[in-house]
Amino acid sequence: MKRMFLIMTIAIVTTFQVSAQDNNRQQMTVQQRTEQRIKLLDEKLVLTDEQKTKIRKLYADFNKQKYPREKRKEAMEKLTADISLLLTAEQQATYKQMVEQAIAEKKNGKRNKSKE
Repeated sequence: MKRMFLIMTIAIVTTFQVSAQDNNRQQMTVQQRTEQRIKLLDEKLVLTDEQKTKIRKLYADFNKQKYPREKRKEAMEKLTADISLLLTAEQQATYKQMVEQAIAEKKNGKRNKSKE
C-alpha cells in the first residue's frame, strides 16, 4: 500500500512539473513570429525600412494562406525567393547562407530525434 501511494505521488508531482514547464513556454502570435524573424534578418542583413515593410507584407500574405502539408514546402521556397529578390547582392549571399544553415539544422534535429 505504501509503495502504491509513493508511485502515485511521484506520478502526480511529475505531471505538475511537466505542466508548469509547458505553461512557461509562451505561444507567440503570427505577428510576433514575423517581427522576430524580421528582427533577426535586420541583425544579420541590416535591412532598410522599405525592405522591412515589404518583407513584413510578404510574411503577412504567406500567413493568411492555409497551405496543405504537401504544398507548404513549396510555398516556403517561394517566400524565401521573394524575400531574396528584395535584397541587395551582398544581402542575398548572407541570406542564402542563413537559409542553408537553417535547413541543415532542421535536418540534423530530425536525425537526432529519430536516434533517441
